[in-house]
Amino acid sequence: MVEKKKVLIVEDEELIQKFFVEILEYKYEVHVANNGDEGIKLAKKIVPEMILLDIMMPQKDGFEVCTLLRNDKAFEKSIIIMVTGLSDRDSKMKALKMGADDIISKPFNPIDVRTKVQLMFRLRDRLLSLSSD
Repeated sequence: MVEKKKVLIVEDEELIQKFFVEILEYKYEVHVANNGDEGIKLAKKIVPEMILLDIMMPQKDGFEVCTLLRNDKAFEKSIIIMVTGLSDRDSKMKALKMGADDIISKPFNPIDVRTKVQLMFRLRDRLLSLSSD
């Protein structure tokens, strides 16, 4: 049996947490953290292949969490997708500069999110297989 890839959702809004869990749990092992501090602790415990990370959260925001994770060698192969309700270009550029691999803007469509997650995993797996040859 193939082990499911781990996805960590770091999001302070319960409805959005449930949304992500519902559309991803069919194929992935989904874990949820309610804020940035909790997200960092859980990420270190499970070392997820993908992290869906909200930008706007209490305590540590997504930018800070992304930077901390990107500076930790344990997460160099983890995909980080920032989730934002911000529509300005500067926030999106900042997320990418801090190490995010992609951005999902709210409101979002379940099919688009599922497709993006699958695509990012496919690209990651392809790159990892090329680097091991």
